[in-house]
Amino acid sequence: MRRLVVALAVPALIASVASCGSEEDKNGQPPQVTGATDKKPKVAKGKGKPPKDLKVKVLKEGKGQKVKKGDSLNANYHGQLWNGKEFDSSWKRGQPATFQIGTGKVIKGWDEALVGKRLGSRVELVVPPSKGYGKQGQPPTIPKNSTLVFVVDLEKIMPNKIDGKPVEGAQNPELPEVSTKVETDKAPKITMPKGKEEAPDKLIDETIIEGDGKKVTEKSTVLTQFTAKLWKGGKQLDDTWAQGGPQEIPVSKIPGWGEALKGKKAGSRVVISVPKDEFPKEQRKQFSSGVVFSVDVLNVN
Repeated sequence: MRRLVVALAVPALIASVASCGSEEDKNGQPPQVTGATDKKPKVAKGKGKPPKDLKVKVLKEGKGQKVKKGDSLNANYHGQLWNGKEFDSSWKRGQPATFQIGTGKVIKGWDEALVGKRLGSRVELVVPPSKGYGKQGQPPTIPKNSTLVFVVDLEKIMPNKIDGKPVEGAQNPELPEVSTKVETDKAPKITMPKGKEEAPDKLIDETIIEGDGKKVTEKSTVLTQFTAKLWKGGKQLDDTWAQGGPQEIPVSKIPGWGEALKGKKAGSRVVISVPKDEFPKEQRKQFSSGVVFSVDVLNVN
């Protein structure tokens, strides 16, 4: 259920790198990029010693709106080490990814480089360890103290919160109570019922905020913010608000979602209780009970 894209991380705007003619500057320039925008780029290996500072090069200037702090940016990207070894690519996965920019949910190099750039742009970033993953790296794909090279195509700004209206009446007593307060930086509060640590033995869903957007089908991919807890003890399993922000997820990939979200509309918040036996055998070994999800459907594809 975790995000498969690189969990990028923070602050804001890049300092321009002055060309002082040093040997480091000659060697540490952004690698050459070839290929058409909207296609996976071919990026050369870095030459010489990598730069110590963040370097940003706009390869193609877009004409769209500027990316603002807090925007959920939908982008295609290619990531490789300075030595040319690829570690991540949205093109390889077949669809762009969405990241919240400028709020600490992605690496500093992304936050500093992409805030202020225009949609439609292709931007190359050379990110030093201090603005990437630092001394710890991201094993096994990103060694410690790695300089990273990204090429990013800025596609569009996605919604970052639902816009539906709370459903009148009491919530289903078989389900945990979930707040209808909508915040961009925090998951809704889930209050687990006292004295009940087992999920109902059947799949249950309830819409507590109803939107009026596109309907979900069993084949849909949804842009979502969601939080998940075990019924037993209320242990937190997942929380996109605390991670990189909204995620694009095929509803068929998470047990119970395809059936529970079918027919629900973008803009909605849906509470889903999934019995333990709905999960694959390997996941069941990790769970002590069924799972309750609170799912905000931001967009439907």
